[in-house]
Amino acid sequence: MLGLSRRKSDDSSVVIDLASRQAVKTLSRLVTEIGTPDVLIHAASRQPGAKGELIDFVSSNTKTTLNLIDGLSQSLPKKIIYTSTHSVYSKPNSLPVSESAAAGGALPYGATKRWSEEVLMTVKSAQVTILRLPSLYGVGQDDSFVDGLARLALRNDPIELFAQGQLIRDVLHVSDAVAAISLCVTSSLPASTIMNIGCGVPAKTIDYAEALVEALESKSQIIPVEQPAKQFDFFADITAASRTINFRPTPLNESMRRYAHELRT
Repeated sequence: MLGLSRRKSDDSSVVIDLASRQAVKTLSRLVTEIGTPDVLIHAASRQPGAKGELIDFVSSNTKTTLNLIDGLSQSLPKKIIYTSTHSVYSKPNSLPVSESAAAGGALPYGATKRWSEEVLMTVKSAQVTILRLPSLYGVGQDDSFVDGLARLALRNDPIELFAQGQLIRDVLHVSDAVAAISLCVTSSLPASTIMNIGCGVPAKTIDYAEALVEALESKSQIIPVEQPAKQFDFFADITAASRTINFRPTPLNESMRRYAHELRT
C-alpha cells in the first residue's frame, strides 16, 4: 500500500501536490517504478470549512482528479474509489435523499466535488465507485457539528441548539466511512456506481447532543433555542449501499461511546 499526500505521514507515503504541474509526471514515474495499483482511493480534497476562493477549490478538488486520471492513464487501477460528499445535493423537497436527487450544491466545495464526480464517470477502463459521504466526526476531524458539541461537553459548558434542536443532520463517525471504503475494495461492483453513505435515520441535533453528553458523562446543559439554523434538514437514503456492499452504520449511542473513548484516551 502506498499513500500520496502533501505531507509526509509515514515511510510508505510519497509527498506530492496532486494539483501541481509536476503531479502528472510524478504519478507516471511512480507507476513505472512500482507498477499499477489494484485500487486507487481518491480522498484528496480542500475541506468545506477551508478558506479560499472558487479557484482554490477547483485546484484542490477538481484539478487533483484530472491529474490523477492523466498521470495513471497509461495503466489505470482496476478500481477507483472516490470520497465525494452530500454537499453535491441541492436543498431536498423530501427526505431521505436518494442518489437520483438533483445535484446542485452551489457552494465551492460541493460544486467542485460534483465536477470531480463527472470527470471520474468518464473513465471507462476502470471500475469507478463514488461514495457520497456526510460530515464526519472523530479524533482528528475537528470541524464537524459533533466535534463542536464535544468541545463544549468536555468543558461542561452549556450547549445551545438552533431550531429548538429539531434540525435533521446526517453525521457519521469516521470509522464508518473507512468501513464503507473497505467494503468497496473487497466487493464486486458494477462498472460505475454512486452510493450515499450516512447514518440512515432522521437524527436531530438534539439526538446527537444528548447521546454525546451521556457518553462523555458531561454536566453540560442542552439548551434548545428559537434561532433558525443556516442548514436545511437532510439525511441520505443509504438503501443502495446497504444492498450493494452490505453497509451498516453504527447506531448513534454506540458511535458516541466510541468517540467518547477516543476523546478520553
